[in-house]
Amino acid sequence: MLYNINVFIIILYIDFVYYALYNVCTFRRLKQMQKGLIGMNKPAGNTYYEKLARLDKCAKLESVDRVPMAVATLYFPAKYEDISYEDMFYDNEKFAAAAAKFAVDFDWDAVCFLRSFETVPLGLSLAAADPELAINVAIASVMGGGFAHDILKDNYSAQPGRESPPDRESQFIIRETIMSADEYDALLEAPLQYLSEKIVPRIYKNLSQPGSDRANAALISFGIQLGTVLQKVVAFTQKMKEGNCPPWYMALAPNPLDFLGAFLRDFDKILFDIHRYPQKIKKFCEEMAPVFLAVGKATGQLSYELTGSRRVFMPVWYNSFLSLKQYKEFHWPYIKYIAEELIKEGFTPLFSFQGEHDHLLETVLEMPAGKTIAWFERTDLARVKKILGEHTCIAGGIAPAMLIGGTAQDVEDRVKIILDEMKTARGFIFTLPFNAIGPAKIQNVKAMTEAVLKYGQY
Repeated sequence: MLYNINVFIIILYIDFVYYALYNVCTFRRLKQMQKGLIGMNKPAGNTYYEKLARLDKCAKLESVDRVPMAVATLYFPAKYEDISYEDMFYDNEKFAAAAAKFAVDFDWDAVCFLRSFETVPLGLSLAAADPELAINVAIASVMGGGFAHDILKDNYSAQPGRESPPDRESQFIIRETIMSADEYDALLEAPLQYLSEKIVPRIYKNLSQPGSDRANAALISFGIQLGTVLQKVVAFTQKMKEGNCPPWYMALAPNPLDFLGAFLRDFDKILFDIHRYPQKIKKFCEEMAPVFLAVGKATGQLSYELTGSRRVFMPVWYNSFLSLKQYKEFHWPYIKYIAEELIKEGFTPLFSFQGEHDHLLETVLEMPAGKTIAWFERTDLARVKKILGEHTCIAGGIAPAMLIGGTAQDVEDRVKIILDEMKTARGFIFTLPFNAIGPAKIQNVKAMTEAVLKYGQY
């Protein structure tokens, strides 16, 4: 517990607790109700649980009947249901209806419809004061959509219908560097306290003056909305169960270097920082790795209780931009630590190696065999199979450009080539790059789905 907490964090804590306590307690009761749906009433042929089992077997490198399909997509279901991207991001009723329609019609083994990440720093700032509340706040924008963006006015994102046109996808950028390089020492002295006192007011426009009427009003409004959002998450997961659609992932475990770069220093500046301040970067990563592990465990447990899935999403953003030496010094040790600890707790780390990971593939062999899923975006899958095919479940698939600009026959032919190559790996899941098919042609996504079913049988 931090004792040197300023007026801002006290106000933040009191407001959240006062307005969210009842709703959080209600959420706990709803989670307990959901527990009865897991491990019970599973008649033969229950499609939801068959899909869960198929994905779990792939992760464990066990035999399955066919190649499973899983996708993370927010805006393609909006196009399919003919609603605006703004509605998909902000209107929870239309969001749920579009997701359910997509889930039923395409019948993939798993889909992730999660939205954005704006409240992650705010949630982390509460970790010392109230860990459970901190988790609920951190996942609020991920699961709840645009309410947090509108209330807090974060400096990170441009959302459809707000900073961007109604049919433009969400954009996540830092408009201004949140933290300067000369603040590293102060940050390292007490990371969570500095995050609370100095960083949070810079990130969120409506919290820029702690204790002001505007800041208090924003916190009260956010606290009121928080519990409602969490209840809607429970209702949404039940709707997905009824549509036989497990989540590709619900839980999240960030890593220190990505957080430092994406949320505090800006993407390019961190690449200079590892040369200029290497020891400070390492110290920050060492201090924060256990915090991010706690996020992964808490959201992993929530995911399991609500959905039966033990997968924990672990996005990796800086891999493409680091040499093998830099990656093994500044990035991989902390990712590996978080993943190994999650495995000990019975979770399955779902690495999302975004960009190109070809030069770093051997590091995945340091994880225990059959305990993780390695999801690749632009890495050569044939090379992945050669190195990891007997050790790690591989996830990958077709390039989004073909779904957007190609023909249905192009898509079928490419899927066949991929599956002919990848079916011989011990575990393979057909998927797509993270949130990359918003403008895809509907007929091409249908052709891809049919081709995986046609050529993916064992």
